[in-house]
Amino acid sequence: MTPSKNLLSSFLFLSLASIAGGCGGDGFSTQPGDSVLTDGTTSFAVTSSGGGLVGSFPPPGAACDPQVWTYTVHIAGQFAWAACNLNGDATDPAAYTPSSGSRALLPGELDSALTTARTVVVSARTLCGADKPALHMSVTSSSGSFTYGDDFYACRNDAPAYVESQPLDNLVSVLHELYVGKAAN
Repeated sequence: MTPSKNLLSSFLFLSLASIAGGCGGDGFSTQPGDSVLTDGTTSFAVTSSGGGLVGSFPPPGAACDPQVWTYTVHIAGQFAWAACNLNGDATDPAAYTPSSGSRALLPGELDSALTTARTVVVSARTLCGADKPALHMSVTSSSGSFTYGDDFYACRNDAPAYVESQPLDNLVSVLHELYVGKAAN
């Protein structure tokens, strides 16, 4: 085969491989409209790096920022968190305390988290917002992990793919309830 035929064959193979199944590398969804959870998903996490025009910033000397957190759901039924609690006066740096841990999920909690996570789909939109914290969703399988950005900030071009903002916000609400309710279980 000539070099140009080899190149053409390689290009066609790669093109067909990327189209087949609508998935990115290692089986992760990258086609708009596809759910980011696949059959091989072992866990997923949503992370807020804060920012936006919401809330106030912690005072100098605070141990953490309540806008910065990560909630992780393991499909096997475990919930983990790394967050910041504000207990008391928001102007007092001592009122900010880091919180991390994990706990087993009740069957209904896991079902709710998975049902909501399945509604998070890949986006083709390129929005450019400014008034909400920056969110990312990581999906893990046995072959690795893939991190999606929130399409609310897609104009930043800081992620290989984006998810629709509203379903991601709905998932954040469900996961936050798991975090807030952690002491009740």
